[in-house]
Amino acid sequence: MTTDRLALAHVIEEAGIERAGAERIASAIFDAISDNVATKQDIARLEAATKAEIAAVRADITGLEQRLERRIDLVVTRLGALAVVLLGLLFAALHYWPPGHG
Repeated sequence: MTTDRLALAHVIEEAGIERAGAERIASAIFDAISDNVATKQDIARLEAATKAEIAAVRADITGLEQRLERRIDLVVTRLGALAVVLLGLLFAALHYWPPGHG
């Protein structure tokens, strides 16, 4: 960062401002942007945190999918059992309908 500051000061000096003033301007510019510029380490930390959050969300989604599949299986089983019972009742009712048949 110091070499960047000195390089900027050199460019400002070449533009016609004396060295002391150029260094002050370069320092002011670097101080102003230093809190607003992400470093490679900042980006790497954010990337790692984002990947961890994505992995956690995927794990949650996988768990929800498994729970949903179990619920669907349970509903299908219950509906099948209900259909068997209803068909049994229907055939029993038909066996006794109309009266005197059988």
